[in-house]
Amino acid sequence: MHKRIFLFLILILSISPVFAESMIHHNISVTVNPYKYSLEATDEITIPADQIKPVIYFLLNKNLSVTSESPDVILKLDKSGIKAEDFGMDREDFDASSDKSENKYSLTFKGQPKEDVTFTLKYSGIIHYPIEQLGEEYARGFSQTPGIIDSQGVYLGGSTYWVPWFNNNWINFSLTASVPHTWDVVSQGKRTVNEVKDGRHLIQWDSPEPMEEIYLIAAQFTEYSKAAGSTNVMAFLRT
Repeated sequence: MHKRIFLFLILILSISPVFAESMIHHNISVTVNPYKYSLEATDEITIPADQIKPVIYFLLNKNLSVTSESPDVILKLDKSGIKAEDFGMDREDFDASSDKSENKYSLTFKGQPKEDVTFTLKYSGIIHYPIEQLGEEYARGFSQTPGIIDSQGVYLGGSTYWVPWFNNNWINFSLTASVPHTWDVVSQGKRTVNEVKDGRHLIQWDSPEPMEEIYLIAAQFTEYSKAAGSTNVMAFLRT
């Protein structure tokens, strides 16, 4: 993997708790297969009551097939091949340089819910956009990709649309990832599970703080950690 993908290895992305708005919550379980460039994910989503509408739309990477696992939630493809705007901390214009696009889906709920709604979406597919060199004006030769799952490493972020994206509001999440046993996963928040089981490495990151997007960065890292007062500083390095 090239340099730029792993500039996010140390993620200090805490945001002040002054944000009082309600947030969509994602509880994601994902299995990543870097040797087949693929992922399989289950996302238990909670939408707060004040964001419930008769029809709710979301965007998802066009390479991912999605189904609703909740019988009271009707999922339909509304439009395919949308060139959505990049969002998040690492904004780039990928539309001109790749075939990346998103599908737009609609969700309708049986009845008229007046409280928070929790439902489950399941999606899977291949994400493997080539790493491209930035223009000559970038003297250090940084490279970029909107998202990649590869035997050399994994980068998934806001630009990938690998998580159902509903709107520009803040979100929070819990992410449980399964990768090969020699691999590790970095995301935002606090790591709460870190164990090898049945030949797979299982890692969980919990992020109750408001976020714009959800990162999943994975590779065969060497982990370093050190206590700094009440804070545990972590670094994940390839060499």
